[in-house]
Amino acid sequence: MIPVGQAAALGPLAATVDNRGMTCAQGILRLLRVLRTAPPGGVVKVLSTDRAAEQDYPAWCRNTGHVFLGHVEEDDDRWGPLIVSFIRKRALSAGGDR
Repeated sequence: MIPVGQAAALGPLAATVDNRGMTCAQGILRLLRVLRTAPPGGVVKVLSTDRAAEQDYPAWCRNTGHVFLGHVEEDDDRWGPLIVSFIRKRALSAGGDR
């Protein structure tokens, strides 16, 4: 978890992905689409209601080379507790980013 108040220290966001109400697998597909257009090193904020996000996003980042920066939990009036994840897009590889 990212300590409360430290999410802003991650820098400007390249994008926010709203995966509320989706399974984590669906959310990863949406995240992948957004990361394709984010700049290398850009930080993407992901909103999730699926508790599996707490394990799935870090594992996905380990497997893809993106950097998992952490989670915070926030309350949402409509959805209840949200898992807010922060992911930094990997740098370009020698062969380009995929």
